[in-house]
Amino acid sequence: MNLAQHKSIPEPEHHLLGGVKVELRNIYTADNARLALSRIKPRSEDPLSMPVILVHGSYSTRSFWISDRGVGLGVYLADQGFDVWIPELRGHGLSPKGDSFSKITAEDQIRYDLPAVQDAVFSVTGMPAFWIGHSFGGLFILAALSVDWLDQEKVQAMVTFGSQISLGDRYLKIPPVAWTLTALLRWMGNFPAPRFGLGPEIESAGTMIETIEWKKFRGRWTNSEGVSYWEGLEKIKIPVMTYAAADDKNDPPAGCRKIHKRLGSTDKMFMVLGKDSGFSKEYDHVGMVVSKEAQKEVWPDLAGWLKDRI
Repeated sequence: MNLAQHKSIPEPEHHLLGGVKVELRNIYTADNARLALSRIKPRSEDPLSMPVILVHGSYSTRSFWISDRGVGLGVYLADQGFDVWIPELRGHGLSPKGDSFSKITAEDQIRYDLPAVQDAVFSVTGMPAFWIGHSFGGLFILAALSVDWLDQEKVQAMVTFGSQISLGDRYLKIPPVAWTLTALLRWMGNFPAPRFGLGPEIESAGTMIETIEWKKFRGRWTNSEGVSYWEGLEKIKIPVMTYAAADDKNDPPAGCRKIHKRLGSTDKMFMVLGKDSGFSKEYDHVGMVVSKEAQKEVWPDLAGWLKDRI
């Protein structure tokens, strides 16, 4: 039995972020990692009661979805009536890094963190949830679904923003570069993303090395047992919305489309956020979610898609 399934879900602590009431729980994974799980209850007069789980990407925390000033997509969805849950994956934000931080892998987060979050949210709400992920957050959700570490019966639908594995980071295709970066990461223990303006959070060496293994020349997107996440994508049958940003240099639309085409869902939609699709600008990797233009254009489009699938 998954340890997360029989550990009781603790009563939340309450605090404010820019005037927004937030509940904070600490939950535990099957391998006994502690995760911070924030909740923003529905704030509209006509609550929908449907849970939405927002998963951050690399170098990030819950602040991607709700800032210290109480602004973000998480608050917007709560104002639309959704029950919003924001996990911070191990070693990120309020989830402690611990002595073994450098050894945290992407698979730890896919295999253990996401199922623990699913179990916790379902135990409180008793309802299947919408899952929304940005960048590697979306990729992790796809991977967990593809190998059945997440239960599709407890997923109402999913949305990804700029999530792909095939393109970008072309320098990793040069073997000496991949070898050198791997050695540096092992020596440093982490990737100092804040120094490069990539996000507020350092990333563990283990996660970054695993990413290199996926993206390097002749690399394969597999788990530690050699099971292909890619091959399992066709098993995903839930409704899916795939957003790509027209000016995304990190995770370009072509890579997002490649994953989207592989999905087995019959209810799936692909949207490039750019002028050709009627948007006011060519969105980039972060601005597709976190920008004033996104608040006016992208957030309402997303909320409408979710409500159509309740």
